[in-house]
Amino acid sequence: MPEPSPRIRRLSAQTVTRAIALAGHGMMGVALGLGFALLATWSAYGVRPVLMALDPSGFRLADFTITCALAFGIVTTLTGAALISSEDD
Repeated sequence: MPEPSPRIRRLSAQTVTRAIALAGHGMMGVALGLGFALLATWSAYGVRPVLMALDPSGFRLADFTITCALAFGIVTTLTGAALISSEDD
């Protein structure tokens, strides 16, 4: 059986698990951000009338939704990174 090349570094199972957990936190944040944007725009006292009253070339409904999704995604990814790094090995 041939020996693997010394330049190839294999990732441990723990590293892969942590990367998957971090990606899961990010996806969860994006889903929460999209849910928040849906509630904020479609509720009775939402931000949709304000966004529609703005200049047509300015901030639109899609921009608001993308901003919410990215903001929640970034914050939950950073929170997940803090939680993962504080775990006992």
